[in-house]
Amino acid sequence: MRTTSRVIGATKHIGVSRKRVEDPLMLMGKAKFVADIQLDGMLEIAFLRSSHAHAQISRIDLEKASKHPGCIKIYTSADWDTGVTTFQQHQGNLQPVYMPFFAGEKVRFVGEIIAAVVAPSRYLAEDIVDLIEVDYEPSPVNFDAEEAMKPKRREEELVHAEIPGNVYFTDRFEKGDVAKAFREADVVVKEKVEAARVSAASMETRGVIADWAWDDTLTVWSSTQMPYPLRTHIAHALQFPEQNIRVIALHVGGGFGQKCVFYPEEFILPWIANDLRKPVKWIEDRREHFLSAAHAKQMTMHMEVAMKKDGTILAMKCKTIADTGAYSEHPFGGLIDPCPGNAVLPGAFTVQNLQHETIAVLTNKMGIGPYRGTGMSGTTFAREMLLTKAARLLNIDIADIYYRNFIKKDEFPFLTATNQTYDSGDYHQVLDKLLKLSEYRKLKQQPRSLSSGRLRGVGISFFVEPTAWGSLAAEECGVRGITAHDTATVEMDPSGKVTVRSGQFGHGQATRTTLAQVAAETLGVRFEDVRVHEGDTDRAAYGMGTFASRSAVIGGGSVMRAASDVRKKLLKIAAHVMEANEADLNIDEGVVFVRGSPDRCMTVAELAHITFFDRFRRPSTDDVEPVLSSTRHYDPPLTYSNGSHFVMIELDPQTGEIQIKRIIAVEDCGTVINPQVVEGQMRGGISQGIGMAMLESLEYDKNGQLSNASFMDYLVPNALTLPDIECAHVSTPSPVTEGGIKGCGEAAMLSIHCAFGNAVADALSDFGILVPMSMPIGPQQVLDLIREAGTAKQ
Repeated sequence: MRTTSRVIGATKHIGVSRKRVEDPLMLMGKAKFVADIQLDGMLEIAFLRSSHAHAQISRIDLEKASKHPGCIKIYTSADWDTGVTTFQQHQGNLQPVYMPFFAGEKVRFVGEIIAAVVAPSRYLAEDIVDLIEVDYEPSPVNFDAEEAMKPKRREEELVHAEIPGNVYFTDRFEKGDVAKAFREADVVVKEKVEAARVSAASMETRGVIADWAWDDTLTVWSSTQMPYPLRTHIAHALQFPEQNIRVIALHVGGGFGQKCVFYPEEFILPWIANDLRKPVKWIEDRREHFLSAAHAKQMTMHMEVAMKKDGTILAMKCKTIADTGAYSEHPFGGLIDPCPGNAVLPGAFTVQNLQHETIAVLTNKMGIGPYRGTGMSGTTFAREMLLTKAARLLNIDIADIYYRNFIKKDEFPFLTATNQTYDSGDYHQVLDKLLKLSEYRKLKQQPRSLSSGRLRGVGISFFVEPTAWGSLAAEECGVRGITAHDTATVEMDPSGKVTVRSGQFGHGQATRTTLAQVAAETLGVRFEDVRVHEGDTDRAAYGMGTFASRSAVIGGGSVMRAASDVRKKLLKIAAHVMEANEADLNIDEGVVFVRGSPDRCMTVAELAHITFFDRFRRPSTDDVEPVLSSTRHYDPPLTYSNGSHFVMIELDPQTGEIQIKRIIAVEDCGTVINPQVVEGQMRGGISQGIGMAMLESLEYDKNGQLSNASFMDYLVPNALTLPDIECAHVSTPSPVTEGGIKGCGEAAMLSIHCAFGNAVADALSDFGILVPMSMPIGPQQVLDLIREAGTAKQ
């Protein structure tokens, strides 16, 4: 069968022309800071994207399109057939599958780039895209991961011919005597648990501008979370000196991991800018975003938990099948969900008998990438829902199961069943605080049924979050071969003002504020005297960027180390100038003084001036070089935050509608640098976690068409969905990181959805043991659970 398409993306199936009717919900959140950049002679780009999920391309006819008076040039794989978005990675039996910049003979998901059209405006470019004719020869679509794994008779049925069975990675792990533990169990709970495919759906979409200057230098503006690694990869792809490339990441309206994937557009635009010697721009619209920006979290977990009557967890088994889409997205690949997900299966518990299996499967969908909490969201949901069911079977509250199995405060450092080394924590104190704030025990004693006819439910959950993703951390989370250290430079100028150059890049985490606080406190200067540069490869320091709860720990740690070096040098100079013992000196609020004699003091500004300009008063350059700067590297071990969530809901058993009435979060992220920033992370993560729990799912049909590629159909939480979120803290500083800091960015998405699911099960408890085993948990699932309970009683 041969079909011809002259439309872009999936609009043929949706029935709306993108360029003619752009509703506000589709336009909402375009990459404003990139879009606002204006350069002389700048051209715009529109992409022809595949309207088929799996097909051979037998013909691309550019004749009509190229004759359009607005057409500058059209590019396809015939112009650049060697570009792919990833380097070779090595991990076990991994067979990485690279995403080409342009689809050539075959398309593998709806939204894959076939051609790029350059025109004076986006509207003209879209008109020209519609004139391109493509002949497709459709192949069978791999829609469901477990179906895709089944043997295929014909090569054309495979997503990639070189990957038999569509499985490109498997792994199996076992520790302890799992079989014996299951034989000795009083209760075994076994379930199939499903986590939906979701999008980070950040406030602003992606955008790229590339400008090749007269002096043969390239400037790229991109809404990336990783400016320096992107620069390195652009240099590799274009075979161009990296020193001549500048990547600028401006303020980005949300990233959440989705923007630390390297996409074809980030390479195509620099390449076109080089070819045309003109600046070029592309701003993603919301439909493109849903189709072609990394998806996340779709996994099926076949899980079993073995327990004693008293609630002791004896063993766990989990077979995790990840639907990773058509390509392995760089730099983390499709393993970013199932491998960390299985690594955190033990949670806060002492269980030492554990078995897990990881299977990464190719399907005809957009590939998956990191998104807040990665696949840990799915496996923690599976574990917690099985524990919720076990608690009902044993007639034990889940809080008591937690207490019975918690790692105790004096047992740290603790090696888990998956060989993660938890550094510190006080889990009992955290849960105590949550139960007290929420009055959980009191609420559990009250009837579920309210006078309104609605049902009230309360739920809790507990999490342990791996933070500080460096090289060692990635290894401990099951993602091998990742290098993720960072550097920072701290400089003090002759006026005593401080500049921090960081490899981090904040996109909502207030990293500039936090790193300035760290530098000011370490140096002893005023906060307002510190300026932080990030997100610009010509002004900052080489680093891996901001993601995976690493900015405060690794970014802050590298700044702390560099600032400590500058402080030591400044004190040595001050001791010489002030004729004092170095050990007796202190620095506070920009003043160096002798302890016990505050009148003997000098300002930091005075000492900085002497360092740079007064060779008669400063120490000999043989003793101290007259430069107040330091660059330091930091690649720490993994440190683990922990915390707990409480959710109270009201549920209508007639319609399945759920209203959230109260949310409480208690978190231990070690030393808290800025409570307001931490609570912003807590609340933001909870909002996204509730979206994942009750609303969000990217819905593909069996033809591989995405049916909800706009905010009219893809639902996210809003102010009406959520109550005011209450936050509280416990602090156990990490003994393995600079300053005792732990991360907090992923936390909520390892837990809040579990507390929500627990609350739903509690609200339905009068109907029997009804526990949701898939997300999102919406009205239909609630009604299905009630209906199944009624059927079971008949």
